[in-house]
Formats: sequence, structure tokens, C-alpha cells
Amino acid sequence: MTYNLTSALVILLALIAAPAEPTWSGSAPDCWVEPRFFHSQEMSDIWKDRTIIRRLHETKPKAGTYSPNKGYYFTVEGGRPNGAVTIYAEKEYLLRIEFSELFGLADVKWINEKLLFLRPWWGRVLGTDLIYDVETEKFVYDETVTDGYLAYQQFRESCPMHGCQCIKKKE
Repeated sequence: MTYNLTSALVILLALIAAPAEPTWSGSAPDCWVEPRFFHSQEMSDIWKDRTIIRRLHETKPKAGTYSPNKGYYFTVEGGRPNGAVTIYAEKEYLLRIEFSELFGLADVKWINEKLLFLRPWWGRVLGTDLIYDVETEKFVYDETVTDGYLAYQQFRESCPMHGCQCIKKKE
């Protein structure tokens, strides 16, 4: 009786702990033509505990990447395990967005005159897309981004054994 109860508990715990199948916003990876990034709300708060915004009362930093209005600019420093983006936005202080537990910081760029896009990576696969308004000093957008390369490879490798409808259509 104890053996059966223990076995049942182990199986139950394994089922509970098993990762859920990701929800694909578009088609599943077996239908992709090539690997791609995909977005979700899974682990959407991961960036909040690892991101700090500070006001620095220092001299202007050396000019970096200018915004389209040529009034604001940013510089990127570090990258692993800590990185920062320092922003000059025609204020009496600098804005500094600091990231900790960082795997890398990619694609920091201006979207328009006042919105800055940042993509901190927390690991090899998981990152966050952020949009920061340098005038209101607030994040106006955040969403999890996942590098789908591994998912693409795994789906492609399992298709010959399990069959993939999308791949069968192409052959």
C-alpha cells in the first residue's frame, strides 16, 4: 500500500512540475520556415526586480546615439552580468536604467523622438522587450520575448517520428 501511494505521489508531482506547453501566438514551430522570436506574457514580471531607474546629478555624458530630434541621446555600458543605459533628455539630471542578473543587452534604439526600445536578455532564450518614454520617465510597454531557435530545432527533429502537418504539406 505504501509503495503504491508513494508511486502515485511521485507521478502526481512529476505531472505538476512538468512545464506547460507554450502558447504560440501564431503557428507552432513545426510550421515555421525558419527560427524566430515570439512574444508572450509568460514570466512578464522578470524584468521588474532586475531593473532600477536612477536620476544622476552629474555632468552630461559623452554623446552617444542621438534621438531623431537631435536633442536627446543615450549611451550603453556593461552588459553582463550588469548593464546600464544612461540617457540625456535635456533635463538637469541624467536618467540611468540599470539592469542586474543580465545575460546581455541588445537592440537599444530610438523608436521616435522620445521613445527608447531596449531588449535585455535574462538568459540565452528569455528576454524582455521594453519601451521607455524619456520625457515622462516611465516604461510604457513590456512583453516577454523568447528566442524560438531551440523550439524550432526540436519540432523539426521530432517531425519524422511523430509527423508534422505543416512539414508534410511542404513535401
